[in-house]
Amino acid sequence: MEIKFGKGQAAVPVENAQEAAAADSAKPANLPAVIPAASLPAARGNNFTLGDFLPPFENVIFPRLNLVHNTGALKDFFIPGSLVLGRATALFVPPDINKDTGIVRRAATPPVVVTVLGHRPERFVEKPEEYVPGQQNQICYSEDEVRAAGGTTNYSEWKLKKADGMRRFDTLVDFAVIIERPEIVADDDTVFVYSVGNKKYTLALWALKSTAYTAVAKGVFFTQRRMGSMLKGGYPSMSWNISSRIKPFPGGVPTWVPISTPNSKSSPEMIEFAKQILTGDITPADAPAETAAE
Repeated sequence: MEIKFGKGQAAVPVENAQEAAAADSAKPANLPAVIPAASLPAARGNNFTLGDFLPPFENVIFPRLNLVHNTGALKDFFIPGSLVLGRATALFVPPDINKDTGIVRRAATPPVVVTVLGHRPERFVEKPEEYVPGQQNQICYSEDEVRAAGGTTNYSEWKLKKADGMRRFDTLVDFAVIIERPEIVADDDTVFVYSVGNKKYTLALWALKSTAYTAVAKGVFFTQRRMGSMLKGGYPSMSWNISSRIKPFPGGVPTWVPISTPNSKSSPEMIEFAKQILTGDITPADAPAETAAE
């Protein structure tokens, strides 16, 4: 299903707009202009009735949750294997273990706790053989578009035909998630601004593709939603612990992969919070008031 936050407004049809313009041009040109009074709009409480409104969620650019890999720009600022919000805030940092002695030089931080709201329809993003800084890879919205672009989502087919110019595409799914504030992030109401129970939360999008799509989307979220018991009440009915590990590949380069394990069933307050988000009827100030610890 496609996640749409709040209620959108349909655009004015072009023909209606043209009719309106034609009608305006037909008005007598010698009518005096109506100039509004130079005063502020009427106030209602602390808000202006004109100019101060709550934009729908579809007009909001959400921060993204990213896993830092050994390639890419994020590795220059964050430890590979970390989970980072909005390319600015580290939420999880993996351990640093001496491979020869097994001594832990840096312990991992606790996993990030997320609650899934839902996901957008699948898309397909090109996966080049080599990382090119700043390169924008093509995104297709159906497998027919992938084939029309000379690509495939099947690894074996790509391996067989890549010498002939076949392009490889990965499945990509955007999940909308609620993220609980980790202890390593300051509680300063700048990032985690929603209070539910005695904890703080924020909203984000998490794009899963390639090994992450297989490990978490297919391996956990989709499976539990369709066949398991953990998500029989819907995606928001349970939270998950998200961390990462390095995964070796035969003949390939080891890759960081996210790990998702069950955390706990969602409280009634969290279920209500999720409902308010999905209907677009919430702001940070409207979030459920803090209550006693669960």
